[in-house]
Amino acid sequence: MNRLSLIFLLALLPLLGAAQAQDKEAAPSPPPPVNVLQGGWDNNVANTQAAQWKDANTDVPSNALIQLNWLRSEQNAMISNNNGVLKPSDQVQLNQIADEIKATAPGSFEQHLADYFVDFPKATAFSELHTAYNLAPERTELLAPMLSKAMLDGDATELKKWTGEMQRRGEVAPALKAAAADVLLSLPADGILFTNGDMDTQPAVVQQVQSAAKPGLLIVDRRLLADLGYRQRTWQQAGATGPVSAAGPDFAKGLLRSSTRPVYFALSLDRTWLDAFPGQLHAVGAAFRVGPAKLDDDALLAQHWAAMKKPMDAGPLSHNYLLPGAVLLGQYRAAGETAKATALEAELERMAKATGALKDLQKAGVLR
Repeated sequence: MNRLSLIFLLALLPLLGAAQAQDKEAAPSPPPPVNVLQGGWDNNVANTQAAQWKDANTDVPSNALIQLNWLRSEQNAMISNNNGVLKPSDQVQLNQIADEIKATAPGSFEQHLADYFVDFPKATAFSELHTAYNLAPERTELLAPMLSKAMLDGDATELKKWTGEMQRRGEVAPALKAAAADVLLSLPADGILFTNGDMDTQPAVVQQVQSAAKPGLLIVDRRLLADLGYRQRTWQQAGATGPVSAAGPDFAKGLLRSSTRPVYFALSLDRTWLDAFPGQLHAVGAAFRVGPAKLDDDALLAQHWAAMKKPMDAGPLSHNYLLPGAVLLGQYRAAGETAKATALEAELERMAKATGALKDLQKAGVLR
């Protein structure tokens, strides 16, 4: 597939990720906000839950647990609506809810965990997390935050502990485990993978640590790069030379220049990162390889596509499979491999129907 076609497909990614079911009924009462690693990925469901918890707070004011659930559900909805990124107006709204919790129950677990959520990934967030953990170390709401802290600190013992806890308590949905396995099989053992958020980071880390899958792979949560210590340690682990680059896409550019290890992006990585590497993103499976094109890129994509599980119940991560599938289909068509193209067209049509993206792929000319 040529560069212009890939750019067009990248432009389509937000549409694919936003294609959600429109006919689900609202729950009669607010369900507990779930960690994004367990489900609730439909935009409509997330927004409905946020509205329900807001109403519950109105009906029962000054209840710290209800307020925390409201904050968590609002944050889930905001992240779902904007591909993992909080807008400034979202941050203002979350800060207001956190202030209400502080007024209701100052010094409580709920107050400190709320402050963690609104401050993340600042250093103050992890200070609040530490306090919340000391108050109620058994609370399941701590699992994903504590895993992020273990990554931030580069603490292998804590990584082992919290990935084990997440696995033991079933905190990662099976579909996300399957998607994480697809990402790992798409990467070389010495690769560097940049991820976007909890959904694509933590299942991959759990899989890597608990299953000893590609232990040499360096998984980098792009959100944590705001911390200088994390950047410095990642730079060192990557074997990069020279001054440590700034956070954001420049950090990946610095590794491309200063490290011999290959760099990869999760397909779900924030769009500002993808736009910063025009002509350098090559779909080789459930990830982009970053850098100049290589002769074996097409063969790797075909090999990995055949081996991947491609779960269709992994929320927005399921939509991401459509892009490498479309690239591979373009390669088959260009090479005149009619039988392979026909079979892949049928597979992509099934996947597009399952994810609600059929019209988008037809409009893009991927499916006829």
